[in-house]
Amino acid sequence: VVFLHGLGDTADGWSSLEQMIPSICPRLSSDYIHYAFPQAPTIGITLNGGMRVPGWFDLYDWPIDSTSRDDYHGQIKAVHMLEEEIELIEREEGIPASRIVVGGFAQGAALAMLSAFSRRERGKEPYAGCVCLSGWLPMCQKFRVNGDESDLTPLFWAHGEYDDIVRHEQQMFGVRKLRDRGVDVTVKSYPVGHESCDYEEIEAMA
Repeated sequence: VVFLHGLGDTADGWSSLEQMIPSICPRLSSDYIHYAFPQAPTIGITLNGGMRVPGWFDLYDWPIDSTSRDDYHGQIKAVHMLEEEIELIEREEGIPASRIVVGGFAQGAALAMLSAFSRRERGKEPYAGCVCLSGWLPMCQKFRVNGDESDLTPLFWAHGEYDDIVRHEQQMFGVRKLRDRGVDVTVKSYPVGHESCDYEEIEAMA
């Protein structure tokens, strides 16, 4: 399991999942599952006046909705960074991409989906699954999904109904696009805001 933190956070912010998930589902303990929490680089964020914080790519608009602009160059660079992490796991742990679930929160979730559903386009093996918590579908106008990815990489997407950072409408907007392309999407919504670690959400994810 590779899980990506959100904007301004660190890898430590989500590392508790390694204990929390097995407490819900014992068969997902670190005795059987390898957990990885990559750290985003520190970059300047335009919407914060250029302030440098941990982030996977630049953001121009807040809150995130269907009119938000994409940092195309930054997002592609972030995909390459993530895939370097995946390749490291493949080499050092002997775990193929086809047995790796990639997920994230908010900006991390956007990156996870961008990587998961463009693997074949770059000659890569599809992931075993993808998790989006309070994220959005980036590059939505250019988003393509290969047939193998739609068959082999199911998606779990959970979102807060009162999220004022990444609008709840982003969930159904993204889900419709992915389902139209054949992706198996499990959808959950909760009466919360932009929560970073809601127990009910993590339970459903597990």
